[in-house]
Amino acid sequence: MALASFLSLIIVPTMLHFPELQLTVNEARVLGCLLEKESLTPDAYPLTLNSLITACNQSSSREPVTSLTAEEVEEALRDLSEKYLVTKILGGRAPKYEHCLPGVLHLQDNERAVLTVLLLRGQQTTGEIKQRTERIHHFSSLDEVEETLSWFIDYPHGPLVQRIPVGGGRRAESFVHLLGGQLGADPAPPSTPTPPASSPGTGEQAWRAGIEARIAELERQVAHLRGEADETPRTRQLPEEY
Repeated sequence: MALASFLSLIIVPTMLHFPELQLTVNEARVLGCLLEKESLTPDAYPLTLNSLITACNQSSSREPVTSLTAEEVEEALRDLSEKYLVTKILGGRAPKYEHCLPGVLHLQDNERAVLTVLLLRGQQTTGEIKQRTERIHHFSSLDEVEETLSWFIDYPHGPLVQRIPVGGGRRAESFVHLLGGQLGADPAPPSTPTPPASSPGTGEQAWRAGIEARIAELERQVAHLRGEADETPRTRQLPEEY
């Protein structure tokens, strides 16, 4: 019994992987910023807390724009660290932070670029993804973007990206990540149950019932008016004598 208790203390918890591993809104923003800055500003990466706050709240390339506080970013960093997605680097004037995504999800450059913009900008069309990843990774065609998205959709452990068909105000097919932490996305989950179909003739029956009710009300009003007319004296009033 004592040996079992000792082993339970030293056994490392099982590491979760996507899509079982899910992110909060703030965690998604922080992870997306670390991925982006690693590619765009490698000389300034890893990031200090202040640099990361600025990256999270910048007004460009973010949808929606946020105003995260230092406390909120620090909380997201702690939670990401517990999920083995972020590590703190000590030794300089201020601690710095870098992502550890390859330990949880191994990605090629094209896949990492797509995931980065999906984390930072939510639901997007293929064309938007191609345009917004240009500084991170160059896609020569929309077909290459589609192939990358298909890799996420067909991920062996479960889909990491969902395809949103045209409809509901959307004029073009779009895509959204399934790692949690969504803001401003309106995907229709595939598992959402659809309302039961009406039985044949139900709509027509309701229409007929409405028409019949209106006819009955009109007939009642006509009968009432006729009754008032019958009660009116029909004798012609004679002129007064003079």
